[in-house]
Amino acid sequence: MKYYEIHEPYYALIAAVDEKKAAEVYCEVVTDDVDETLKDNIKEVSRQYALGCVGDSVFQSKPELSVAEFVRDFDDRENTYLLFSRGLA
Repeated sequence: MKYYEIHEPYYALIAAVDEKKAAEVYCEVVTDDVDETLKDNIKEVSRQYALGCVGDSVFQSKPELSVAEFVRDFDDRENTYLLFSRGLA
């Protein structure tokens, strides 16, 4: 699995098989109001970086969750968002 971060027009962290699928997920989940600038704003990031970003968020809201359970759930996520801008929730 690869991980992609997008900052504009809205922030999202996505787990996807490739950049094209990440862009599709972004358009489905975050906003369909994107133009050609999306390809300039999508950046592949490391698994460790993505794991850290998601972990920070998850453990703030669920401190009782075990690390093993969190990592197992993280690794099971495919072609979906991991985080997105709170303004979209």
